[in-house]
Amino acid sequence: MEINGVGFKPEGGESGAAQSLADNFDTFLALLTTQLQNQDPLEPLKSEQFTEQLVQFSGVEQAISTNKKLDALLDLQTSNQLNSSVSYIGRSAEFVSDKLLLTDEGGKISYGLASKSAQTTISIVDSSGRVVRAVNGATGAGRHEYAWDGRDGGGVELPDGVYNFSVTAVTADNETIDTVSATFGTVTGVEIVDGEATLIMGDLGGVSFEQIFAIRETESEA
Repeated sequence: MEINGVGFKPEGGESGAAQSLADNFDTFLALLTTQLQNQDPLEPLKSEQFTEQLVQFSGVEQAISTNKKLDALLDLQTSNQLNSSVSYIGRSAEFVSDKLLLTDEGGKISYGLASKSAQTTISIVDSSGRVVRAVNGATGAGRHEYAWDGRDGGGVELPDGVYNFSVTAVTADNETIDTVSATFGTVTGVEIVDGEATLIMGDLGGVSFEQIFAIRETESEA
């Protein structure tokens, strides 16, 4: 399993900011010393002006220190996400998607209807955008499953791989009914994407936890 993003610090990140602060503070002290040496005796620089400038630098320094601590917490959280997500590898997941994986055992999808429909149509599309199979689906409100045998409308067996699908449902007045489409896949790995753990579903790609409806044991384990 390939794990990305852990412990990576982009160039110019917190270490670069800290170094920049140190360089700027040295410059500030040099300028301040020169200013003191060349100030007008009749209008000396007031002490509160020194204090104000020093407080500003102190605030920046504290902010960088806080960022370091936050980064450490984020690294810990990322590590915890990975540790908990690894246990899902090899499990079957049901998740929101418009993709369907066809294998020797066929393919399976699920979908939900917001209300009872007069007609539900499931369309399966190949990589060229051609509808290879269109069937009538269940019309009752709620969740349903459809198992595809991998054949097109003419009964020809199609090659294994990833297909797209869509589910449309309408009322008797031909008004569209809200639907939710999902598919099934096996978790093959875990990656960190934009700071979040993502489950890899083989050829179906990465899936965020927000997309997942359920994770189950595989049939061989059940």
